[in-house]
Amino acid sequence: MMEYQQNFLPPKKKDYKNKAMGLGRFFLIVFRVLPYFVLVVLTGVIFLAVFAGISLAPYSSSISSVYQEGREAKINLERAAGFIQKKDFNSALNYLQKAQDNFQVAEKGLKNMEEAAVFNNAYAEDQLTVAKEIVFIGNRLSDSLTDLTSIAQEINNILTREESNWEQISDEKKEKILGILYNSSEDFKQVQIDFVEVGQHLQEVERHRPLFVFDRVIDPLHRYIPQLKRAFDSVIVMSKLLPAFAGYPEEKTYLFIMENNREMRPAGGFIGTYGLVKIKNAQLREFFTDNSYNLDKKAEPYLDIEPPEPIAKYMDQPKWFFRDSNWWPDWPTSAEQIKWFYQKEGGKNGIDGVIAITPDVISDILGLMGSFEVSGLTFSQDNFWEQLEYHVEYGYVEHGTSVEERKSIIGDLGKKMIDRLYELPMSKWPGLIDIVSNNVLEKHILLYFEDSEMQALAEENNWAGRVKNFNGDYLMLVDANLAALKTDEVMERTMNYNLSEKDQGFVSTVRVNYQNMGNFSWKTTRYRTYTRLYVPLNSELLSIKVGEEKVKDQDIDLYREFDKTAFGLFFQVEPQQSVTVEWKYRLPESLSKSILEEYNLMVQKQPGIPKMNLQLDLNFQKSILGGPEFSKDSGKNQVKHVEVLKKDQQFSVWLK
Repeated sequence: MMEYQQNFLPPKKKDYKNKAMGLGRFFLIVFRVLPYFVLVVLTGVIFLAVFAGISLAPYSSSISSVYQEGREAKINLERAAGFIQKKDFNSALNYLQKAQDNFQVAEKGLKNMEEAAVFNNAYAEDQLTVAKEIVFIGNRLSDSLTDLTSIAQEINNILTREESNWEQISDEKKEKILGILYNSSEDFKQVQIDFVEVGQHLQEVERHRPLFVFDRVIDPLHRYIPQLKRAFDSVIVMSKLLPAFAGYPEEKTYLFIMENNREMRPAGGFIGTYGLVKIKNAQLREFFTDNSYNLDKKAEPYLDIEPPEPIAKYMDQPKWFFRDSNWWPDWPTSAEQIKWFYQKEGGKNGIDGVIAITPDVISDILGLMGSFEVSGLTFSQDNFWEQLEYHVEYGYVEHGTSVEERKSIIGDLGKKMIDRLYELPMSKWPGLIDIVSNNVLEKHILLYFEDSEMQALAEENNWAGRVKNFNGDYLMLVDANLAALKTDEVMERTMNYNLSEKDQGFVSTVRVNYQNMGNFSWKTTRYRTYTRLYVPLNSELLSIKVGEEKVKDQDIDLYREFDKTAFGLFFQVEPQQSVTVEWKYRLPESLSKSILEEYNLMVQKQPGIPKMNLQLDLNFQKSILGGPEFSKDSGKNQVKHVEVLKKDQQFSVWLK
């Protein structure tokens, strides 16, 4: 086995003092999710059912108060929703405040009932606690709605009815809107804190054995609170990210990377196209794109850098260039290397960050904005990738375009999309926010900032594509397509993770089935991949098999990267065939000993991979109490779970 350290030359970091802020129309999101929230106030009806037949005569006024306040809160929230729809934020805020008052009075009524003798019984006391938790959740959510609606009110006061898209808004007003959002960062942070706390209180509800009648409230809360959180998270993501892209308060310059995830590389896909974007106060000052080979070709006479061993060995490539610089699944590491190569090969200085996207992002945006005609070709959500790929491989000849300029169509399409984006009606902004937020979450958009504060924000909110530090068990599968054309488009991956507790500790077996659904053609062939499996640091490799054949030690590479151990190997999958690769290893002793009452597993998805089938089979010597993500077979010490992995996931199992 060969052992490698990370062969990375970090560039010098800059520490700009400029803070960033964001842009979004929050009231549209608030209105969309507010109707879900009124389900909370059904609590009032449930209280009567819970306490029916119980002697609480001395507390009848408190019971009546809780019921009445619940009804009033529902009415006030519905009225607030109506006024938000009309963009009458002053009236909406008035009724939101009344709803908060209703919840606070209900909380006092429940507190008065604590003295009742019936609540000396543990089960009855649990039901009162459940009721109090539900009312607390309602109060906290209405408080968050109030904060966001206040910001929407400030923005709305700047705009007129005639200003229906970003292009129509004056530069002065744009700056004011950006300033409002910039100064609202603490409010956004508090909303995030509120939702974390709401989630904790919802878990507390489950711990107190809620009576079945509470299901009318608890079940909707489980369904709708995640939707509320995702909606608010989308708004918060955009409000914090967009200032950086908007160039507020100072102009920003970003190195733009198009990663072709049909030709996978560790950080998202092959770098076929790059560009520069300059922006100031949400106005585009410069937009330029070019073929990555054009940049590399200029550097061939003087740049002599040894590539990572797998690139040299399996692609017969003796030198390392910009197009292959995203060799690590950790985006900050790859982004720094991309920038380093860009500047070494004659690129501009003064780069404020590196932003990568995959074609999936463009397809999603085309679905929102409609089709575009460029150079006689029509691009839509349904045909974007196929149309573009054929043009840059073969079609450019028919159009009389040189090989150096064959990817200029990407820049032409990008300019037209940006023009239409500025004209996008405000009614479609929530859809755009969702597209960006989902693609950041699923790592089809990767962000790296030179500004240390913005980078810290990206890290904190999981926008940075970082290989995460994690104290528990860990898995990350990373493929690198090495000279296999665009075959990732037809590859299906299924990962099965088996964990078995032995007397000597925990033994893990990872089986990944690769199925090549393609044929030999101009864009697909046999799949050639150099694959790394990242696992907890100091895990002991026992064996690797490809199919039924054990891989020889000399064909396995061992890495210590990002505070993880990684096992690397090269293999192939023929068209219309499948191959299963099996890694077997022992978890480090320190981790095995730490699994006492709870087992935690982090599974990270490689950037750019659209999805992967995940199957977990976890076996313990201790009895399993449960876990929110799993269904447990009764009487067994085994947990099984199946899902389609589209983003990083953490799983927990509670042990007796």
